[in-house]
Amino acid sequence: MAECVAVQLNLTVRDLEPDDLAELDWSGGPEHLRALADAWQRSLLDETAVLVVVLDSGRVVACGAVDYTRRPEVGFLWMVVVHETLQGVGIGSTLITALEARVAERGLSRVQLRVEYDNPRAAALYRRLGYREVGSTVDSWAVAGGRTYVTVSAVLQRDLDRPGQ
Repeated sequence: MAECVAVQLNLTVRDLEPDDLAELDWSGGPEHLRALADAWQRSLLDETAVLVVVLDSGRVVACGAVDYTRRPEVGFLWMVVVHETLQGVGIGSTLITALEARVAERGLSRVQLRVEYDNPRAAALYRRLGYREVGSTVDSWAVAGGRTYVTVSAVLQRDLDRPGQ
């Protein structure tokens, strides 16, 4: 009979640094790394915030960004990713909470994100955190070989001033 052992992860959430990009090679390929680098550049202009979650070892295990320019009254979360071997242990919730805190610090009270309809696990996380569907949209982004990936996503939203909305 296998014994169950509890493991505690000590996590640090901080701003992305350029050296972190090499640690994020697992997050979605060269196109995603370029998008993260662009988002980091935009953070220098205060248009975005890009956060990473780091283990005590220094290993980056998650990242995500908030864009303040898509809609002035809404913080838009995007590029949220947790290393696949550590999904389901609370890292995504930690990251989303930190991103929402950045939105609140900015004086905004609403957060929006998009989740692909074929990603029910992420959608379940967002709904557990109080997000509700307010629409749908066609999404697209660059992928390998100069191609574009196109998908349909749910638009989810949460009002930060109404806990458990």
